[in-house]
Amino acid sequence: MFDDADDDMYQSVDAVVVQMTIMKFIPKITLLLLLLFVHTSQAKGKRRKCPEGAWSEGKIMNTIMSNYTKMLPEAEDSVQVNIEIHVQDMGSLNEISSDFEIDILFTQLWHDSALSFAHLPACKRNITMETRLLPKIWSPNTCMINSKRTTVHASPSENVMVILYENGTVWINHRLSVKSPCNLDLRQFPFDTQTCILIFESYSHNSEEVELHWMEEAVTLMKPIQLPDFDMVHYSTKKETLLYPNGYWDQLQVTFTFKRRYGFYIIQAYVPTYLTIIVSWVSFCMEPKALPARTTVGISSLLALTFQFGNILKNLPRVSYVKAMDVWMLGCISFVFGTMVELAFVCYISRCQNSVRNAERRRERMRNSQVWANGSCRTRSNGYANGGSIISHYHPTSNGNGSNNRQDTPLVTGRGSLHRNGPPSPLNLQMTTFDSEIPLTFDQMRPGSPPPPSGCLARFHPEAVDKFSIVAFPLAFTMFNLVYWWHYLSQTFDQNYQ
Repeated sequence: MFDDADDDMYQSVDAVVVQMTIMKFIPKITLLLLLLFVHTSQAKGKRRKCPEGAWSEGKIMNTIMSNYTKMLPEAEDSVQVNIEIHVQDMGSLNEISSDFEIDILFTQLWHDSALSFAHLPACKRNITMETRLLPKIWSPNTCMINSKRTTVHASPSENVMVILYENGTVWINHRLSVKSPCNLDLRQFPFDTQTCILIFESYSHNSEEVELHWMEEAVTLMKPIQLPDFDMVHYSTKKETLLYPNGYWDQLQVTFTFKRRYGFYIIQAYVPTYLTIIVSWVSFCMEPKALPARTTVGISSLLALTFQFGNILKNLPRVSYVKAMDVWMLGCISFVFGTMVELAFVCYISRCQNSVRNAERRRERMRNSQVWANGSCRTRSNGYANGGSIISHYHPTSNGNGSNNRQDTPLVTGRGSLHRNGPPSPLNLQMTTFDSEIPLTFDQMRPGSPPPPSGCLARFHPEAVDKFSIVAFPLAFTMFNLVYWWHYLSQTFDQNYQ
């Protein structure tokens, strides 16, 4: 019992000691948290107050500029200028003018010992200068020599930042809008990849005076770049040295690679041409006699493709080489033109067959009709029959001199006998003269009339030609598609942007 009471007493004493210790340190912890909060507030929202005796920024700049001369900084070697850009946004790439627009933050960094203020009692280690002082200090005069237009954003004042560090390092940043040219190659259009280049160079100083260098992170994208027609797939930087009449100049280049989004052209160009080609094949299912309907389908398809081709070309530069879109559109136009040629061939075959058929009908009518020789009947004195008829048969014979003599042989038919010397009976005489072996026709009576057309085309049937075309044209168009898409898409997938 006594042991349990002792234990409870000791636990109570320990609890009281812990509580007294916590109450002793609470004011110190509260003070520490308060000081930390005040320090954080001053770091975020308030400037540090300069101590007494420190010079203000204006006094420091007046002192520096009073003894400053705008000349090339003194150095044992050339002035080292470091450059970097931050890509803020990009505009659309224009194929007609072969350029693109880009908004960048252009940063330059160099050292000028004449601007150092480390020996002065400065309050801060860097000073943000006003832009009005920028023309009074030396700069490497770095420019974009290939730009078509470069402007400094003013919203509302010029977006230029100049920072001077105590050791004389100058940091200048411009917010620029640049229109720069692109090296367009449209042979693969619309599966093409284009490159646009920005070239930085000191306009006033060669490499003996000024050397340009890219920073470690030369290009930084401030946000994902999205263009209506292109995707920026790669960018790269490099440095070159070019020889001019006044010496060697350093040149920094940044190349942006864009890949075209061809989904728009699939919907607006390729799918409609597929439908137009299929519509042109509908004429193969029509009768050969439906000439107006088949002609309307073919001409409408041809005009639709021509109009569509012109609508695409008006948004492209006038280049002399053949583009992928040219191959496609000209191929589709050729297939539609082929349907028109097939229609003309079918019509020609139909006309030839109709001419042969009409000629056969005329010959059949002439073969079944009897034609009077010389257009009249002739009375024979050497042949008659009482109550019968005399039929004179014509037998051509040759007399040796190339002329034919006509010989008539009278036949007596009917009742009665043949009397060669008696007069014929005028009531019972019925005589016809007709050529049984060589019948005369109207074509033989008309001198100079051409023979009816006949030849190998008459053996073709229009329906058979249409049946062949309805199979051959789709197969040929399928082969054309396989070759076309394999050739251009394989080149697109095999490109290396590194």
